[in-house]
Amino acid sequence: MTWPAGLVGLAVVLHLSLNHTSVRQLLWGNLIAWTAKAFVAVGWFATVYPLDWFEVGLGWWQIPAVVFWWGTVALWLGCGGVVFAFIVRVLREYSSQAVFLLALPFAWLTAEIAGSYSFAIMTWGPGGAITPAFSVGYVGYLVVGHSWLIELARVLGVYGLSVFAVAAILGLLLTLQHFKRGKVVVVIVMMLLLVTSLVPGAQLNPSQDSYDVAIIDTNFDSSALRSFDGRADMRAQLDEAVQAALVAGADYVVLPEDARYFSQVNDPELVRVQFAFRTGGSEVVVVDSGRADENETAVVQSFIYNGQEAVVDQSHKRYLVPQGEFMPMFYTSVLKLFGHNETIDQFSQSVSFALGSKLSQSHYAPTSPGVLFCFESISPWGVRSIMAERGSVPFIAHPISHAWFHQPDSLWFQTKQMLRVQAVWNQQYIVSAGNKAPGALYTPGGLVIDGTEVATGTNWALSLVQVPR
Repeated sequence: MTWPAGLVGLAVVLHLSLNHTSVRQLLWGNLIAWTAKAFVAVGWFATVYPLDWFEVGLGWWQIPAVVFWWGTVALWLGCGGVVFAFIVRVLREYSSQAVFLLALPFAWLTAEIAGSYSFAIMTWGPGGAITPAFSVGYVGYLVVGHSWLIELARVLGVYGLSVFAVAAILGLLLTLQHFKRGKVVVVIVMMLLLVTSLVPGAQLNPSQDSYDVAIIDTNFDSSALRSFDGRADMRAQLDEAVQAALVAGADYVVLPEDARYFSQVNDPELVRVQFAFRTGGSEVVVVDSGRADENETAVVQSFIYNGQEAVVDQSHKRYLVPQGEFMPMFYTSVLKLFGHNETIDQFSQSVSFALGSKLSQSHYAPTSPGVLFCFESISPWGVRSIMAERGSVPFIAHPISHAWFHQPDSLWFQTKQMLRVQAVWNQQYIVSAGNKAPGALYTPGGLVIDGTEVATGTNWALSLVQVPR
């Protein structure tokens, strides 16, 4: 029920923006409202506490550090509200009433994108990029809560949904203001929205010609990666899971991000030959990823063992997460100000990643799936970029790892909505597999399908989904 509340909030902000003539109220009001909206949207930041994955103990500094990061991220995104207020002021001053009203939905979308740029600028650092990829909090995602309106994502994805949401709410506001029975009309429309949202949307048509895709979800703490024994135990359990997938007859196997099932250090061809020998020349395709080194910097790299083509396909992650995969310059300065140089050194050793050189997937074999790394799902054009390079793919593999967090239900929900939008916009199947996050199949109709569980281990669960060819 969060999406109706969000749409009501959108209506309030639009109403106040349209009726306030004071420039100060318009600017400050939108900054506060948009920051509050973002603060709720990124509320899952709070679930990183306690920072037990971080080797340097911050003690009582943990709570203010998390709140500071959470609040400033909301503020950077909230700066989009200032842009919206500025556009509203200019349109009101220099355009006709008709142009003003028609332009408002696009002004809102422009402001959301501006907020994303503000976030990218303020969190820039080694491994960062100035990009509007961070789309958390876009009002278009509210519409996805409706099982039928998600079909509108076929037009420009979440961008199209944002324009629709603002235009629809604006239309209801004008109805209230200019029609005698406006309240009745608005109540009827809202009731229709609520009732129709309870009616199931598109259904998956069964296909007899499909791929069997194995999803391996795991539950390993990030500390397992930092010790030799932990890594060895993790590797043994992953081997059990992959063997179970082979026994189940899977055509594809998708592992969580940073699973490191295959060696990223040894020669890829040697690793391929060794695995082919162990599995008797199986034609399975295994999607793995992990930390790799390039030019003395750390990158996140995919490793797709393609038994069908007898090749290995590799590419690097295109969008890195501030604070999780690199330290933004602004926050580094704040830590230095409070004497936390040891914290900065620790980050530089363990989570200081960079953008690699293999950012394109155009060289992948036709039978290899596209790879949308973990937080790349927040980029509205993540899948669209892969499709532009590949033309066609069997499906999109989405490896996830949420080992930083502790039960981030809000993040899981938002990730699902984002993946649903991308699946509908690009008419592609997306298969996710997660460490400390649920995997699933996302269909071009906007459905989220949990796999059929076929095997489990100490820290892993294997499920199967069918992806039509």
